[in-house]
Amino acid sequence: MTIIERLTEVANFLWGWPLIIVIAFTGIFLTIRTGGVQFRRFGYMLKTTFGSITQKESEIEGTGLMKPLKLALAAMAGTIGTGNIAGVGMAIGVGGPGAVFWMWVVALFSMITKYSEIVLGVHYREYDENTQQYDSGPMYYIKKGLGSKWVWLATTYALLFGLAYFVMAFVQSNTIAIGMKDLLGAKPLLTGLILAAIMALVVFGGLKSLVKVSEVLVPVMSIFYVLAALFIIIANIGKLPSVLATIVSSAFTGSAAVGGFLGSTVVLSMRQGFARGIFSNDGGVGLGAIVHGQGITTHPAKQGMWGLFEVFIDTIVVCTATACVIMFTGAYETGYKGLSLTAEAFSIGLPGSFAGKALICLSVALFGFTTCINNNYLFTQAMNYVFHNVKYKIIVIICGVLSLGGAVYGALGGLEDIWGMADLFLAIVIIINLPVVIALSGKVKELTRDFFGTNKWKEDLERQKARKAKK
Repeated sequence: MTIIERLTEVANFLWGWPLIIVIAFTGIFLTIRTGGVQFRRFGYMLKTTFGSITQKESEIEGTGLMKPLKLALAAMAGTIGTGNIAGVGMAIGVGGPGAVFWMWVVALFSMITKYSEIVLGVHYREYDENTQQYDSGPMYYIKKGLGSKWVWLATTYALLFGLAYFVMAFVQSNTIAIGMKDLLGAKPLLTGLILAAIMALVVFGGLKSLVKVSEVLVPVMSIFYVLAALFIIIANIGKLPSVLATIVSSAFTGSAAVGGFLGSTVVLSMRQGFARGIFSNDGGVGLGAIVHGQGITTHPAKQGMWGLFEVFIDTIVVCTATACVIMFTGAYETGYKGLSLTAEAFSIGLPGSFAGKALICLSVALFGFTTCINNNYLFTQAMNYVFHNVKYKIIVIICGVLSLGGAVYGALGGLEDIWGMADLFLAIVIIINLPVVIALSGKVKELTRDFFGTNKWKEDLERQKARKAKK
């Protein structure tokens, strides 16, 4: 047994009952502690996120460096990626239709978890004159929230988080390479080199470069992809009751073998749903706390609404769109998995088999590219914490070069081996982060109550109305 196979075995174990229990407990605990803010304030979330799309950065009140919408798009450049395409295909292809149900469940947990992470990230952020940006994220709320005796844990988290997102860039380039090879017959090495060359134009520019690319590509590619999925769903809308029944029943009974599909157990379905769901929306990992620390905001709880927004768009909208196409077309019975399954589903659903493959190829290329540059930024921020005595510009260059090399290497790798490594690093990072969020949940509760328990949120809505009335 190779080292990769052993690591994959460990990842499979962790993503079984251990992480299912940890993620579920944390989500339920935080939901109770915050009074179910992801449900009770869902309407406010929609108003304060969608309602601020046309707002200029100069009009935003509060402290910070960037418009929250820009940061949400930058964060979603990392969450809306190949996990929404290949990840959903992997979840259903291995765990069966029931995996979709468990992806929805983990989304509800991820909403409150990501909200809590962002609230803590903004509350404990600190401005760094060296980098001219805010330092935020789990490593900072561990150090400042838990105290100096836990600095070792903050460093451990940052190191493993950086490695996790360094490795996950391999997943993106690997998926892009597979898509290009299947559709265009392109050699993986050539795809990797081209991807690295394009990434080089962005990765050395830091967050500003990431934001410039994300605010253009993320909305365009997401809308285009979802509209194509809606076309297929509407064309097969009569299958909706049976598809929903299959998803729910399979979640609790497992899936029998049909066609080329080998069947799955309930645990396997849960494991795939939870793992692929977390891989897609990053709730519990700490990504949101790092990116949203730069947000211009009047209150940490208000910025936390963007965490709810991201998970909702990523998992409930985009992942569900992919899952519905796979289920409505019956593609999951073919025995394919991962990217091949999703591509087959769109090929069946769209007029002309080439149209489906072309859509997936384009989507994977764009989604994968934005995720790669996002992962490089996260890798850089983590390494900046670990090696804080090194000049930031040097860290940016070193991390950028490593990410470019990783993109080429990932294009040549095996899909299942790379997914296994990504799962392992993600699992360890989550195991560190979630207990910390629970330990600091009192602060989350305090800040949530300070914003929603008073008239601050109502005053914010009134300001929004007044601003729109002036326009």
